[in-house]
Amino acid sequence: MGSERLPKMMIGFVVRRCTVELGRAPSAAEFAAWANASATRDVHVFGRPITEAEAGLILRHQARLVSARSAAADEQWAEVDDLGLTAPNVVDLAAARARRAVARGR
Repeated sequence: MGSERLPKMMIGFVVRRCTVELGRAPSAAEFAAWANASATRDVHVFGRPITEAEAGLILRHQARLVSARSAAADEQWAEVDDLGLTAPNVVDLAAARARRAVARGR
């Protein structure tokens, strides 16, 4: 029996969770402190404590994909096939704007 792969997500979604909790974008020191402990968690976000230097590296590379057991459905990276079909969690902003314009009677 093969093991199931963990979903992938961009590390920026983890940073976003910290930003929401802090109410603003975190510094490297704040992100490290949040990832290592939190008022809402008693475990390390990355499975071990991270340093301020590692937090700074994470903040500079938020588009990097990582395996994440806690990735919500709308945070998961989905492959796009060769036919150019979009992933289910991608929103077409132009279409959304057009729908809003129609709803507003423009």
